[in-house]
Amino acid sequence: MAAEIWETEYDMTEPYPLETIDENAIDVALDSRIREHLSRCFPDSPDKFLSHRIWHNIPPDYTVLVRQKQSDGSDFVIGHIAVVIRTITTTWNWRYNAASLQGVSVAEGYRHTGLATQMLKCALDEAKRRGYLYAVLFCKEPLVPFYEKQGWHLTDDSVIMWNEQDCPIKMRSNCPMYKELTEKSFPEGPVDLHNPEQVGMAQRKKE
Repeated sequence: MAAEIWETEYDMTEPYPLETIDENAIDVALDSRIREHLSRCFPDSPDKFLSHRIWHNIPPDYTVLVRQKQSDGSDFVIGHIAVVIRTITTTWNWRYNAASLQGVSVAEGYRHTGLATQMLKCALDEAKRRGYLYAVLFCKEPLVPFYEKQGWHLTDDSVIMWNEQDCPIKMRSNCPMYKELTEKSFPEGPVDLHNPEQVGMAQRKKE
């Protein structure tokens, strides 16, 4: 999921302060401010964030945030990327953990500034530091050129995700993209994206 409006020109002369926050360090107040930001950036599904900000039943591993101070001393979220760990399963049953970027968004009024580019770099640097080989995301077709400029690639084959009932769902409305974080090439052929817990469930069902 990615915001509908992105920058097309970048002014990197004044970098924004970026925060990389583990999920267990996000308190109730910050969680509420993040959900308010997501509701504004994704107006087609505001109800989704009324009570939580979890996609496909799995919380983020970490979140990249940018916050702006207000005159009263409080702050509000102007940039957000959640990073969820997913397991890629190939047709050869090879499995790799990948960093899945979700909720990539910049508040209106802060776009066209290079903020999204800074956040993406921060999120991917942290994923690489944590040992992940690949990053994946899904975006609307108009955003594909933006991501391609950042080194992302459209997948050559189909990508399947799994819902909360452990049933496969093909991603038709969004474009699946990937980025290699090391020299190891992205797996060829159709790819399944699971929650790590779902892979474990499938294994237990076979036993």
